[in-house]
Amino acid sequence: MKRWLTFVFVLAVAVALGGVFSRVPEALAEVEAFKVQEVRLRGARFLTHDEALVTLDLPPGASVWDDTKELEARLEGHPLVKDVTVHRRFPHSLLFRVVEREPVALFPNPTLEPVDEDGRILPIDPSVHKLDLPIMAAAGREGPGSLSPAGLRLLAGEISRLAQGDPEFHSKISDLALYPQGDMRARISDPHVTMHFRPGLPSRRIQEGLRVLMNARAQFENGEVTGLDLRFENQVVVRLNRAEGN
Repeated sequence: MKRWLTFVFVLAVAVALGGVFSRVPEALAEVEAFKVQEVRLRGARFLTHDEALVTLDLPPGASVWDDTKELEARLEGHPLVKDVTVHRRFPHSLLFRVVEREPVALFPNPTLEPVDEDGRILPIDPSVHKLDLPIMAAAGREGPGSLSPAGLRLLAGEISRLAQGDPEFHSKISDLALYPQGDMRARISDPHVTMHFRPGLPSRRIQEGLRVLMNARAQFENGEVTGLDLRFENQVVVRLNRAEGN
């Protein structure tokens, strides 16, 4: 019986202390020394400190003891922010570690606007940040906004995939276009050639095609190689500007 009473007493004390400690942050939030005086930003290349402050919209008297999950949710609402974590730096600072949405291409809309791998248009000024990225378009169609949202996502995702799988080849793409049937056309700067392919083209096929291209250029001295077609399985089709055929 005594053991049972001891257990009940210890449990009651624990519950009481838990209630007290749960109210400690709330009480400390009222202490002047813990009022937010500094907001630090880490990991941001495009998001400015001022933009972060506007998005956070910290009320007067905000404390480092305030709910950090709410602050994270606010900053994640910014179109440039993919993920964020908040760290308290006592007594009066908050540190925000940001993972940004990375631009992978430029979309004429009508001015060039950066988009991420999901086709989201990002509020980044390309002239300020000197972005050297492929331009996306719809093949055979001119004018701003010529890509549908689905086409935008497909092209952006393909550009991101190529950047991860073959960074050297990706760096040579000047523009990437989507045909209505789903095929793609890439203009390559070095070597200067137009490549046709289907989404998901493996890196080994790209390298195989480029090797065939180099051999063709050495063989056809009087005819400039203008195109490379990798849409057909186990085939590399080379197009010449002087030939009616391939």
